Amino acid sequence: MVRRRSRVEIIMQILEYLSENCSKPTKMATALNLAYDRLDQMLQQLRGSGLVVYDGDSFCISSKGLELLREYQRFRRLAKSLGIDV
Repeated sequence: MVRRRSRVEIIMQILEYLSENCSKPTKMATALNLAYDRLDQMLQQLRGSGLVVYDGDSFCISSKGLELLREYQRFRRLAKSLGIDV
């Protein structure tokens, strides 16, 4: 049985992907295995929260998005060290 990704996991995967390079939504949808309309909706929400920015062509992670991604990764490492599967 395949486990579905939670909304938080998808958001963090988007931020992680954008932390490497800015990207167009179509390329991201393919790389992250997401439907384009779902990705677009999430990108607009992330943009509204200030976690990503749009330069008219591509989406990029913001400094606020990088900070959130780092804290999430730190949390996952701590949880893993305590034997908690997150």
